[in-house]
Amino acid sequence: MSLKEKIEKIDSEIENGMKFKASDRLRNLIQENPNETQLWNKLAELYYESGFLDSAGKYWILTEPTDERITKCVDIYEKSVNYSGYQILQEIVFRGDKSKLSEFAQNKLTELEVDSKKKADYVPKFSPKKNKRKNKNSEDKQTFKDKLGEWIIFGVVATIFILIVIGLITTIKWIF
Repeated sequence: MSLKEKIEKIDSEIENGMKFKASDRLRNLIQENPNETQLWNKLAELYYESGFLDSAGKYWILTEPTDERITKCVDIYEKSVNYSGYQILQEIVFRGDKSKLSEFAQNKLTELEVDSKKKADYVPKFSPKKNKRKNKNSEDKQTFKDKLGEWIIFGVVATIFILIVIGLITTIKWIF
């Protein structure tokens, strides 16, 4: 299923009142596609409409505040974590490529990292999550039929080997 189809499914769930399920799907999509800021904004919008302003701020933190509600939500979120760059980095867990983000988002991440280093003397590093489904080579994928075929071949070879050994033993007994 393509990203566009997944977003359409999420929109459908939101329209049908399944906001919790939609938010779960969006969080999973963000983990799979961390550089897709539209997903971050969609989840922030969902939280905002549901009244969870601090959660909306968490997902709007890398968005340039073009609207007062974005600024308000980000301020509420930052206040809820005591303006801790370390805590924010731990919670947003950005696993994407910073260079693919907007200039504002890059600057915000850098600012959070500097604050984390200054206050906690540690900057959390998150390596990109590898999507197992996308990264597997075709030769790594084995279906049940492939595995069954291997076991049948192994069984036939083992049976032939056993029969040869039995034949040799019988032949030796006949000779002696």
